[in-house]
Amino acid sequence: MNYKSAFIYKIALRNEKRLILQNFYNKIYQQKVEFQKDIDEKIEQVKKEISPLKDPKLLSFYRRRRCELSQLYLKYKMKHTYSRVYKRELKSFKKYNTYLSKINHASVREVLLAHKHTVKTNLIEMNNTGVMKFPIA
Repeated sequence: MNYKSAFIYKIALRNEKRLILQNFYNKIYQQKVEFQKDIDEKIEQVKKEISPLKDPKLLSFYRRRRCELSQLYLKYKMKHTYSRVYKRELKSFKKYNTYLSKINHASVREVLLAHKHTVKTNLIEMNNTGVMKFPIA
């Protein structure tokens, strides 16, 4: 997860005509940017400590790369339907669940649990809107 994933929602917000989805994409965008800022600070703190995790797959969470925003990539992402966005959010929610079950840094755990709750709330709201079959933009 990086700032690019949040930027996609900002573009979707600009291209969306339906007010309910505009509001929803705006909310997701704000949450993702806020979460990124919080987690970047905590990750820097955790990097300085000795990590209790030896699993490289789980530790890869610490080494996120910043990807460049290319027009082609964003064009490809904008073709995704609402149901694909839902699946992507659900997948990231499951990753956080797995990660949270194995981490014991209290400060990072607190931020991740708060984000887990917002993602879960978003998933429930996405499920209840009934617009799963409509494209993003």
